[in-house]
Amino acid sequence: MKDSARLTNVDKLLFALIFFGLLLRLLFAPPIANRGEAREGLVVQGILHEHQWILPFRNGELPSKPPLYHWIAASGALVIGESDFTMRLPSAIGAGFMVWVTFLLGRAMVGRRTGWLAAGALLGMYDFWHAAGQARVDMVFSACVTAAIAGFYFWYRERTDRARAICYLATVGAVLAKGPLGIALVGLVILAFLVVDKQPRLLWSFWSWPLVGAALVVIGGWYGWAYAIGGQKFLALQIAIENVERLVGGEEFPRRPMYINTAIWLVTRTLPWNLVLIWSLVRWRRGTPENSDGRLLQVWWLAMFCLFSAAAFARPVYFLPLLPAIALLAARALNTAMSEPARAMKAGAAKAFTPSLEMRWRRPSTWIAIGVPLCDLILMFVSYGTWRDDSEIKARLAFEEKVRAEVAVEAPLFAASWLDDENLMVLAYRLEREIDRKPMACAKRNDYFLTLTYTLVAGQARVLALMDRSKIGLLRMVGESPAVERKACQNQTVRALDDGEH
Repeated sequence: MKDSARLTNVDKLLFALIFFGLLLRLLFAPPIANRGEAREGLVVQGILHEHQWILPFRNGELPSKPPLYHWIAASGALVIGESDFTMRLPSAIGAGFMVWVTFLLGRAMVGRRTGWLAAGALLGMYDFWHAAGQARVDMVFSACVTAAIAGFYFWYRERTDRARAICYLATVGAVLAKGPLGIALVGLVILAFLVVDKQPRLLWSFWSWPLVGAALVVIGGWYGWAYAIGGQKFLALQIAIENVERLVGGEEFPRRPMYINTAIWLVTRTLPWNLVLIWSLVRWRRGTPENSDGRLLQVWWLAMFCLFSAAAFARPVYFLPLLPAIALLAARALNTAMSEPARAMKAGAAKAFTPSLEMRWRRPSTWIAIGVPLCDLILMFVSYGTWRDDSEIKARLAFEEKVRAEVAVEAPLFAASWLDDENLMVLAYRLEREIDRKPMACAKRNDYFLTLTYTLVAGQARVLALMDRSKIGLLRMVGESPAVERKACQNQTVRALDDGEH
């Protein structure tokens, strides 16, 4: 019998502890020092510093993702201040929400114990914790996709308008977090499940013109407003490149076989919970019937896995939206393993056992009850930056402070053409200022440059600060560039004007 729909005080306490653990991980995480996080941090800074709430730019460039993640981070920064913590906060909120929705699904499908086993299995996946502590859009996107599928599930069971509205609303959130992929994933799972469940006509009952219209107003409204700001380049980047080319391939994402990589990721990155997939396969081969809950979960993970395997480009973090399905399948299997001994004892079989044998019946429950939380706690404290060299972090922070001290806020700061994009984005984020690229041949006296110090010509620049390990330096130009270089710079500027780039 399924448990009450209300959360108990114990449930509330456990959820509070989980969210506290997510926030604790953010507090002890190392500073943002990689391109992916700095990229999203720059977008948030565009909102906070330039008030670009509709289409925030990152270091003068168009963003590659819609702004739901950045809106949440900027709102948090307005309340508690701008920091690496607030930049990563939306991911922790999304992770906590995703755990809660997974619990609700498990409780509705079987019972409260299964709900907590599912939450424990989800928390026992390293990629979940990894994404929960990073300033990237993936966790917020995955939380929205999970909520949308949950909304559909509760509509399928109860046919309530509220559940259907939740599905539509969460799908809108997924689109505003990562683009049309949100509709593709949710729609694929729903359609595939109804076909497998031999009820495709239910799709027309699930369809709601008022909800579709409201969703199109919100999604189309943002895309239209953003297009008015960013123009054709905005649509080309966010629709054609980031969604279509990632799926079917193109100039930015040449097609390469991903099915081997995705199979490896499924095997290695969801252990030990993916063992339930083998268990499910064995049950299917034996002809064991599966109810509609199980069919939905199987379709959920398998449809997404097949889509990512067929895509031109994929990364392990793309698997986040399918993790709740695997966690719920594992929870159902664990609940079965824990329930069968109890049913045997209730049937009277326990009378024939000695106390020692009875304790053996209880061993699976004991090991599961201890092992799942222990696995979660270990992963919670294993941060992707835990083993990073502190001396490198201190050296970077010291370099950034030196740059702030040497270069006035109103003075332009340039990056040489050979400075890599990762360091450029990280420094622009850490220094909270726009850094334009400029060929050093175009440098004027007293220009400030961030560059690789081994490329300097003696007598042209003075090194004001240096990051030894990466050989990045802050330079002030003290001499003119050679005449040949200045002429080349002038020619380059003329060509750029002719091409319409300025």
